[in-house]
Amino acid sequence: MIINNNLQGIASVYANHRSTNKVAHTEREEVRSDEIHISSKAQNASEMLKKLNAMSDVRSDRVAELENMIAAGNYHVSSYDLASSMLNCRF
Repeated sequence: MIINNNLQGIASVYANHRSTNKVAHTEREEVRSDEIHISSKAQNASEMLKKLNAMSDVRSDRVAELENMIAAGNYHVSSYDLASSMLNCRF
């Protein structure tokens, strides 16, 4: 290719190419959009998980029952059950 003092013409071609390329690139970006679709089962599971997390870990009715049994002297645990629970508890 022979270039005869026509550098401005060539530079303008490259400049026009760059500007049209940028416009096409930005138009493609505007068309794309991210979407998320959550199924009704997942929504229900999320609601149930929120309800479970809101619940207390302490069963106050059972705690009150055991406190009353201990205070009355009626709470007895077999040594077998105690040993079994201790062996099943691994850290």
